[in-house]
Amino acid sequence: MTRELVYRMRTCAAALNSSTTPMSLPLRDAIDLLIEASNLLDAPEPLGEPMAVLQPDHAPRTPPTPANTIAQPCPSCGSVDARTAKRSGQGLMLTCPKCTAQFPFKPVARWQ
Repeated sequence: MTRELVYRMRTCAAALNSSTTPMSLPLRDAIDLLIEASNLLDAPEPLGEPMAVLQPDHAPRTPPTPANTIAQPCPSCGSVDARTAKRSGQGLMLTCPKCTAQFPFKPVARWQ
């Protein structure tokens, strides 16, 4: 909003100043005040004090390793290829694409 106000003030001052008729002293003062006020509004505000660096309140999480990822091997053939999942009651049954064995999905924690 301030930027738009500055542009409007400067446009008004330029329009008044471009008049070819002789200007009175109050009109000249009004033009000077518009320019001065627009320059004050256009000045950048001070940045202030830098913010303190916040420290985390917990230990950083360790990234997943192959031992704790979601890839659960097939209990029959040990394959970790993409499987088909079907809902079975409250859980999921996975079907191995290689040996077509079905086994329940056991969630594995991703982060420790």
